Amino acid sequence: MKQVLLMERVMDQTRLAIVEDGALCELHMQSPNTENTSGNIYLGRVENVLPGMNAAFVDIGMEKNGFLAAGDIRLFAQGDKALSTMLGKTRIEKLVRPGQQLLVQVIRAQPGAKGPRLSCHITLPGRCLALLAGVKYVGVSRKIESDDERDRLYKIGLSLTGDGSDGVIVRTAARGMDAGRLRAEYAALKAQLEDMKRQAEYTAAPRLIHDDNDLALHAVRDMLTEDTEAVWADDERCFERLSVLAKAVAPDLADRIQRHRGDTPLFDLYRVDSQIDRALERYVWLDSGGSLVIDETEAMTVVDVNTGKNTGKRDADETILATNREAARELMRQLRLRDIGGTVIVDFINMRHEKDAQALMALLRECAANDHNRTRVVDITALGLVELTRKRVRQSLLKQLTHTCTDCDGNGLVPSHEATARRALRDLWRRRRAGDDTALRLEAAPAVCGWIKKIGMPEGGTAQLSPVDAMGTGEYRFTPMASKH
Repeated sequence: MKQVLLMERVMDQTRLAIVEDGALCELHMQSPNTENTSGNIYLGRVENVLPGMNAAFVDIGMEKNGFLAAGDIRLFAQGDKALSTMLGKTRIEKLVRPGQQLLVQVIRAQPGAKGPRLSCHITLPGRCLALLAGVKYVGVSRKIESDDERDRLYKIGLSLTGDGSDGVIVRTAARGMDAGRLRAEYAALKAQLEDMKRQAEYTAAPRLIHDDNDLALHAVRDMLTEDTEAVWADDERCFERLSVLAKAVAPDLADRIQRHRGDTPLFDLYRVDSQIDRALERYVWLDSGGSLVIDETEAMTVVDVNTGKNTGKRDADETILATNREAARELMRQLRLRDIGGTVIVDFINMRHEKDAQALMALLRECAANDHNRTRVVDITALGLVELTRKRVRQSLLKQLTHTCTDCDGNGLVPSHEATARRALRDLWRRRRAGDDTALRLEAAPAVCGWIKKIGMPEGGTAQLSPVDAMGTGEYRFTPMASKH
């Protein structure tokens, strides 16, 4: 797989793109008007304690207060069983009180107008390790498959945490790293944690303690791997920032940071913007002639797979499996590109044979392993629908780049011209029935006026139609006509 990272800065916006085999797979944006708080650490103040929800709302200085569930508050107990018992029985009102200051981390941006999901379990990510504050645990990334390497890294993790109260997760980038380098990174993360605790002790809430949304840092720390051919920067400042971070965080890959100096902008060379435009559409066409239809809703994302023009060359089962496999690969790319999180339900084309269904599920899990966000392919339901979940880190690309339509109010549909015409006429009919014979001007879109002429005006009073091009499909208004003297 040929992977390149592209970074550009135009005016006050920085964009980071991941391109794999020529196709855009991920897009990250940072500008003053697009705030991303996922991973940030705040000193917050408890505003409301809600026993009925067993949760609290915490002011972290944003427009919407963050949501803190009782299970996301640090508890101190000896042993996993004791901790599980405490989590099951503990009530929110016994854990926090209004006005109390807490060090919290944003773990998920919520859809719609909801505030972010918060946790008191602080995680500090490095390139090779992630420090778990106050959680005595050692884990190794599932993407490291070698049993010998997993065992080696697990033992190093145990030696790092020792008898302390903090834990660690060994990340994929630690594969092959010596213990000395991992020990140095662990010490740096511990020092960073202690510095944040000191800040929280001597400041007032709400306040941002740690900003984890530097795109250059994410590029080097989380995305630069042995599979990355190059990280191209289209701006001198971005190039310098990437170079400094790479030498400090990933010195063995620092030579892959490259400066683009051509006349054609970097994102134009890789057709990034045209691919972004297509990622905002419902329909995704497959090379075979099939298609995906992707609908994002508040509760979940629903995807329908169609054969479309793909009629196949041999038997139907083979055509269906081939289309489903192509759709599966494209689906997993689209989830990354569109940054879709939460529950995803996929209606693949029905397959008659169990072995075909299992082959499709295996392919989905294989593709999910390439995602930087945690993605879990659950199973096929009794109705033949595939369930999967993807960790929601930020708002989807659709939510970031679009706003709610003022005509349809986000429904995707507007009233028909006839429906608006009949609603206006019913309104006028009520006025006349109530005895109001005022001469009125009825203003509406030209197509709506056409339907009103076709249907006819109710009896009584005078009403004059006035087409207005600027009015929306579902709009109309009455204004009194000037009386003649």
